[in-house]
Amino acid sequence: MKKKNASLLLMLSLSLGVTACSANKEEAQPTSSSGSTSTAPAASSAGATASSSADPIAKKLDISLFEGVWSAIPDPNGAGVQAINEKFNVNFKANLVPFDQGGQKMAVLMASGDMPDFVGLGGADPSYLKWAKQGAFLPLNDYIDKYPVLKLIPKTAWDSVTVDGNIYAIPRFFTTKYRNVPIIRKDWLDKLNLQMPTTYEELLNVAKAFTFDDPDGNGKDDTYGFVMANGLDNEMAMGSGFYSDTWSMKNDKGQYLPGIITDASKQRIQFLRDAFKAGVVPKDWPVLTYKDNRTTFYGGKAGIYYDGTPGNKGLFDQLFKAAPSAVVETIPPFKAPDGSQALPGLSGWYQMYSLNGKLKNDPDKVDRILSMINYFATFIPPEQQNENNPDFDWKNGGVGKGYTMENGIANFPEESLSQRPKSYLEIAEWAPSDEALQVEKKATNPIQKAYAEKAVKLWSTPGMTYINPVFSIHSDLYDTKFWELNTKLIDEQTKMIVGNSSMDNWDKMVQDFLKNGGQDVIDEVNKKMQEAGAEPTYR
Repeated sequence: MKKKNASLLLMLSLSLGVTACSANKEEAQPTSSSGSTSTAPAASSAGATASSSADPIAKKLDISLFEGVWSAIPDPNGAGVQAINEKFNVNFKANLVPFDQGGQKMAVLMASGDMPDFVGLGGADPSYLKWAKQGAFLPLNDYIDKYPVLKLIPKTAWDSVTVDGNIYAIPRFFTTKYRNVPIIRKDWLDKLNLQMPTTYEELLNVAKAFTFDDPDGNGKDDTYGFVMANGLDNEMAMGSGFYSDTWSMKNDKGQYLPGIITDASKQRIQFLRDAFKAGVVPKDWPVLTYKDNRTTFYGGKAGIYYDGTPGNKGLFDQLFKAAPSAVVETIPPFKAPDGSQALPGLSGWYQMYSLNGKLKNDPDKVDRILSMINYFATFIPPEQQNENNPDFDWKNGGVGKGYTMENGIANFPEESLSQRPKSYLEIAEWAPSDEALQVEKKATNPIQKAYAEKAVKLWSTPGMTYINPVFSIHSDLYDTKFWELNTKLIDEQTKMIVGNSSMDNWDKMVQDFLKNGGQDVIDEVNKKMQEAGAEPTYR
């Protein structure tokens, strides 16, 4: 159900730790979010009782993992995995592949019946639901209370991975706030004596000025109002009500509708059509990639783009080099037709781990895996993310080896990837809140720092974060049929933007969507929402 979040989440960055134990497995001291320490053994969580042995890590175990990852792939025999083996008394085999290959390779593994001990999955998609119902995964209901971090995971996240009353996966932390939203060159607004736009009409005027009025002052016609990628889905969605994947507006029957067919999306597509005609966006945008657009914006040649908070340091460094006096701010959300005025939130989790159902008779291995997950997911406060915190130092391979410190901020060179244990078990730490991450303090570039501080303040406004009700339900039709129809909608809307189809065809497009299965999707989603007590919320 969350498949359309993948490209957004790729652009978001989260800062996700006990020196290696000696051969006799001395007790480690995991640091809690409050800074206190636990006296639990290094490979076992406080209160964990699943293991049948007196010493929970006395027996060396073979443990295997398969996962598709966004980052580069570490050396399978690197120092990081050797540290894991020593600390947890395991032979850990992590089969990591690029994320875009993970789904296909996972399907082959599952079809062959050769599932490893645990797997990393993207979300509760139809494949996960099918495999769970087939008994491929171990029910985890009875284990949650035995591991401190698992007890921190909110019920809404557990509900998302529950199938027929059984929990078959461990959700991994992701923020609710800080999603990619429109950002703007505030210094360009100031130079051209323009105000922050609050409507699409004002936004079009700003985009024209950014394109034709030389906002960078170099005397050349070399800037664009904004840049966007060819996916289109949520391009220039100025608030949650204008996003294609939100369910917040209703039809005359009182049913919630997918945002892509609402009047709010019609406003957005009309704006994009007008902008394309006016020449304020590159004419070849249908074939441009995210990389192309990042290069244009962070190279100082576009005034509006999308990014998360705090953004990427490397990209902001590029902008600082191109325009040292640049000022970047989040564009506050426009008021939608239903009166809402919020930024689109995320589900609060992304990706997950499932254990092999065959482990039901191997409590020692179950405990070892869950203890490893619990340890890596234990939150370390930002002020403790340095070489003085043994957990942080160990997770990251040791200062000077796996990471460096610069002005109190940890940096993780890609060439040191295989030194870091956390490269082999990429688990975001379960923070007590988004604010606890203090993402604004991780920025060292002055442009990025100022941007992040203002963005966090905006996101912290009460009622500013919209939570999509479909995060809390499973709908087979939504997971399958909707996205098939969604592709057709985007194709038609793209034609409208470039002038190959009239905006007068909007109503026909919506009716075609409804009669070709869209109404069935709406009926099922609304039924599931009612059963779950789910509705749009604003935090």
